Amino acid sequence: MYLLVLLFAASIAVKGQQGDVYPTAEKVSLFADRTLYIVGEEVHFSSFILSDDKKMNKLSLILYAEIVSPDGISVAGNKFPIVNYTASGSLAIPKDILTGIYYLRAYTKYMRNVGPDAYCYVAMKIINPQRSDVMSNNNTKGFVKNDANTENTADAFVISTDKNEYAQRGVINVSVKATTSAEYERLCISVVPEASSPQNILQLPTADHTVTSLHFYPETRGISITGELKDNANGKVVPDVRVNLSIIGKGHDFMAMQTDSSGRYFFSLPTYTGLRDLFLSTVNSADYHPKILVDNDFCALPLHLPSPIFQLSSDERAVALSMAMNVHIGKLFNIDTIPCATVDERDRKPFYGKPAEILTIDNYVQLPSLEEYFNELPTAVKVRKRQGVKYFKVLGTQSEMAIFDPLILLDWMAVDDQAKILAISPQNIARIEIVNQPYVKGDITYGGIISIISKRGDFAGIDLPASGIFINYRFLADSNMCNFSNPNSSNIPDSRNTLFWEPNLKLNAENNAHISFASADTPGRYAIVLKGITRAGDNFTCKKVFGVNQGNNVGQ
Repeated sequence: MYLLVLLFAASIAVKGQQGDVYPTAEKVSLFADRTLYIVGEEVHFSSFILSDDKKMNKLSLILYAEIVSPDGISVAGNKFPIVNYTASGSLAIPKDILTGIYYLRAYTKYMRNVGPDAYCYVAMKIINPQRSDVMSNNNTKGFVKNDANTENTADAFVISTDKNEYAQRGVINVSVKATTSAEYERLCISVVPEASSPQNILQLPTADHTVTSLHFYPETRGISITGELKDNANGKVVPDVRVNLSIIGKGHDFMAMQTDSSGRYFFSLPTYTGLRDLFLSTVNSADYHPKILVDNDFCALPLHLPSPIFQLSSDERAVALSMAMNVHIGKLFNIDTIPCATVDERDRKPFYGKPAEILTIDNYVQLPSLEEYFNELPTAVKVRKRQGVKYFKVLGTQSEMAIFDPLILLDWMAVDDQAKILAISPQNIARIEIVNQPYVKGDITYGGIISIISKRGDFAGIDLPASGIFINYRFLADSNMCNFSNPNSSNIPDSRNTLFWEPNLKLNAENNAHISFASADTPGRYAIVLKGITRAGDNFTCKKVFGVNQGNNVGQ
């Protein structure tokens, strides 16, 4: 038996720079719909975030989930919102990976202060039917069995079905009843082939882990991006310098902040989804040569998880063959076996809302320079000189407009070199949006906003700041709700391998729940697996097995 779940709970202290102690107040419990998969499938998971620290007012709001090899190489990963201490979602298994034992793992950014030993891991067998080679697995040292985490709560929960055997596509009605002894925190339930459900649970020996500084803070306001600013000439950190972050293209957002005394910066990002382009930059200076470093958003520390020789029992072989056939059939009929309704996230308005003025260049007689558009037309923006150097000033009635410099954006990217802006040919500009009142973004106040939009979205051909870097950054996983519904047509094969999955099962006032679904086209033994965590923080599981018989009783 090599299917296993590794549950790591951290109760470890993190030392601050000045001798402060920060308790590791978060731990993760992780459950997957099953532990045997075919490449190309999705791993559905449910995760519960807990804290034993009464001093922790807020917990992290972002969960990081990955599929990794035993040596910690990530093959898939994404970020998921935590709502009411619960996060759920799915990760697609790449189609080109080797057959072998992999791990689904979950953690918060705050848990990275302790390291990978504090994360939660679920071991999975993944099979690639198109490749004969198998991942080299030979590490079985350093782990001990912990039966305390294999608690079976058969006396606390009763799972019952209306039958023990069903025809293909028969309707299965399931009841889950909690007894008076059930003290649970969260529940999830899956219906999968019996041989694909978890078999064994192990845990790393507890160890004392400390770090010298609090490098990662809890993401209590949402997803974040962090890093540090260094002098490229001598490698020293650069404190108290402004770092600009622009979301390019879809999103149209901007933010800025000062680095702290250790040269670190921290941006709390909007709740966007998918991949988006970011541009980070800072002001060039004669005193230093800035180099912006960005922390890896996923943990990249080395890891050595158990990797026993990959073997399948006779039951697992039979189930794996059926699952592989279902995956292949799904491709032939173009079936999304677990359809997900994706939320259409439309472009948001610019972060500054409706501008006070919009200067559309093509509405006017062509002038040789942008400076003449500003100075000759009745706009709130004028070009002035200070010690022989030209600069922009936004006119407004509030006194702060005379104190603070405006924020200048070019295709939503902050540009501090105003000479570059003035050198742009007006023929490359579509419009200029102007905000003529003080604008506060984060902890920085600007004397208005000048937002220049190019015709081609190419930054009007200017040279970008030398200190800047582009990042294709992964925001949250696309918002979707997967529907484990019954097959829609008797003429299309039912290729489901997971018949039902509910990541957050709710019991009613009578302490029970009812679910129903269609049995599969594939005959065999299936398990209804109820998993969860008790109020004491212990993980539990209980099962109910039923059969699906070969037959033509479609719809019964």
